[in-house]
Amino acid sequence: MKKSLCLLILLLCSSNIWSSELARFEENLERVVISRDKSEDTHQKIYEHTLNLGSYSLEYLWNRPNGNGLFLYIIKESWQVYLEESAPYRRDLKKSLDTVSSPKESLRALQLIERTQALYDTYMNNTELRHILLDQSNILNNSITEFFKEVLAHKVNEALPVLINRAKKLSEKEESASIILYKSSRKEDLSNFASLKNYFSDYVSTILSRTTSGLSSGFGAIAGPIEWGDGGQIRDDQVAKDKILRGLKPLDIIFEKKSYKLTDYTIPGYWGHNAVWIGTKDQLIEMGIWNARELDPFREQIEKGNSIFEMRKWGTTFAEFNKWMDLDDYAQVRVKGILKRSTKEILKVYKILAEQIGKNYDFSFNADTAFKITCSEIIYLSYGDVKWPLDYILGRNTITPNGMAEAIFYENSPLEYITFVKGDRKNGAKFYTKQEFGNLMNFTMLPNGSFVQRYKQCSVKHERNHRRAIKLVNKCINKTRTLRL
Repeated sequence: MKKSLCLLILLLCSSNIWSSELARFEENLERVVISRDKSEDTHQKIYEHTLNLGSYSLEYLWNRPNGNGLFLYIIKESWQVYLEESAPYRRDLKKSLDTVSSPKESLRALQLIERTQALYDTYMNNTELRHILLDQSNILNNSITEFFKEVLAHKVNEALPVLINRAKKLSEKEESASIILYKSSRKEDLSNFASLKNYFSDYVSTILSRTTSGLSSGFGAIAGPIEWGDGGQIRDDQVAKDKILRGLKPLDIIFEKKSYKLTDYTIPGYWGHNAVWIGTKDQLIEMGIWNARELDPFREQIEKGNSIFEMRKWGTTFAEFNKWMDLDDYAQVRVKGILKRSTKEILKVYKILAEQIGKNYDFSFNADTAFKITCSEIIYLSYGDVKWPLDYILGRNTITPNGMAEAIFYENSPLEYITFVKGDRKNGAKFYTKQEFGNLMNFTMLPNGSFVQRYKQCSVKHERNHRRAIKLVNKCINKTRTLRL
């Protein structure tokens, strides 16, 4: 009995560690989609789901200590389903505005208005969540913003009294299905129920974002071609490359350092770029997914030998292993248990990776937007319910290759270390242990196998010299800390 109880507690604890609230929203969305053909109230269900997601998002954005690309994916997918399920309601609204509609059609028009207004207020009144939703609208061809303009237009608000009068011909039970009808019965003011707002701060932030993006893009265009020396230290080391290639598995995350390129020194941290190993044809056949439709966007490139998928300054692209290995240092990590996920979950990663094809580079380096992306954001968005460290730079959350590499040293890290290779054209590349790699990245391994980050804590002190004059002195002490996700 005690043994069974301990096992149950262990399972519950494991569930709490590996499942998140975001995963539960994802599961609920799947249930709503599955019930589409079986239920008449799917619109109500997707509305409630999306409204609850919005409320949770406000708390998530306020409290999050890290980032999770699943968050952006769920917002996009939830709104996409809401828009799809709203199609018949939009037809009823249009008919109600253009001609004489039936009481039932008027009721559905009112339901669409009140539900959309509730969603609008939840998502748009908060600056951070509003920017995220508008970015997702861009991905969906501005469909969310156009939807708001149609359903919450001034003429819709003016038509509310007519719609209310028509819908009142329904039974009391049917009338109770509308908040607007309920408010009308209580003589509440509905003169501004359906309304859109202008957010002046968005114009300012847009100008600032475009300015910083333009400066970053311009600098990248100038610095990108500048390099020196004779290429990477690993480029001609076939022994090292063969060993690396043998250790690669589908969906591994790979990192490059090119000390001979100027741009490598303009990106924070040791690593300047990362990419995804999407797998070879033989590997994907062995996994049983080679012919899956989710692989359609990748199949031709893989057959050409281009098994690396990445975002460069000029856009998303594919690369062949030997050409990509023109670098000085290389690292490789793997999301824990990713190949033990169900086939459905693995294919979902490929599906989201495919959605990144054709996107432009995000020179604003904003991890909370997905219309434009960086090399690290491809990974951040695609790998599902995985927590990643974020850095707050110039008023926005960013995720960098170096930050992703550091994640393997965090407590409860979602990653496992595969290898780190430092090139040496003269003596041959050297393969390092996780402990040695950690030391390079300013992490020290403790006796229990965990890691702490080394850092300096500095403060300015006032000191008097022998002439009694006061001078400012920057004093630093060496410290360590445990990082957690």
